[in-house]
Amino acid sequence: MNPDDAAALRPNRNGMIRLRGKTDKGRRWNQEIDPELAVTLVKEHMAVVVNRSTIRRLYTNREFRRYIMMRDKYTCYFCGNYGDTLDHLLPRAKGGHTTPVNCVCACNECNQSKADRDVDEFIRESVRLT
Repeated sequence: MNPDDAAALRPNRNGMIRLRGKTDKGRRWNQEIDPELAVTLVKEHMAVVVNRSTIRRLYTNREFRRYIMMRDKYTCYFCGNYGDTLDHLLPRAKGGHTTPVNCVCACNECNQSKADRDVDEFIRESVRLT
């Protein structure tokens, strides 16, 4: 089974997909999630398919933060200054997920001023202000 093949997923009897992972301290956990979310997590490289009804999260919270910061070289996506926070391009409040595709490194100032706006809205308003 291809670990990147989200099409291979089949919900269990409850209509859910099992998500497995580890905490930052190494303790294992699992939960059942909606199949649509499972497909998104696999497609956006946050999880891999273990079997037809199970996916495994690739990163602990700490590992994920470190991965994004290193990927973006601690550079703010918006202004190019030093970045030390994570920002969701599509905010969680608007349906965005915490995945490598949707998260970027940001400086605290940009992250705070962007708040729960999506990227296009934030950039349009930033340009208007300058």
